[in-house]
Amino acid sequence: MAFRDLDDFPAVKPLVLPIRGKEYSFPGDISARTWLKVQALAPQINAAIKSGMEGEDYDVDAEVLSDMDQNELMEELCGDTLTEMLADGLMGAHLKAVLATLIAFHLSGNRMIAEAVWNNQGEAPAPNRASRRKTTATPSARSRGSHAGLTDLKTKRVAKADPGETSSDAGT
Repeated sequence: MAFRDLDDFPAVKPLVLPIRGKEYSFPGDISARTWLKVQALAPQINAAIKSGMEGEDYDVDAEVLSDMDQNELMEELCGDTLTEMLADGLMGAHLKAVLATLIAFHLSGNRMIAEAVWNNQGEAPAPNRASRRKTTATPSARSRGSHAGLTDLKTKRVAKADPGETSSDAGT
């Protein structure tokens, strides 16, 4: 069996966002160069999400992109729809929400994540701190597919064992 050409697979559907009762369509797929630019934003975005989930302050106004880079990214992500939005007289808040949503969509490849960002007016949804504490305090709440922390647990168990004990004696 040979690898199929990627162009044989269905194209990514455009993302349609409603603003002022009008639907604006944004490319579902972006150029490789634009995708790399979006991927370069991931560390800053992940830091902001982590800070928010931990209830810490994060400077949302900290510059991640220069104005020129932001404008260029906006043009690349929006395509011809940007001209249409400007002609319709949309506000800066509209463009900010669109940019945040498109970045979330292209970083995650997930329409539900983009929808959550969109429905929270361009900001990542705030987590419920009480449920997060309960989830992290209970090891059984961890998903079955998660292996996070298992290495640390094994290391701690082995470190507690006496040098003469076997692994079954140490409880591992």
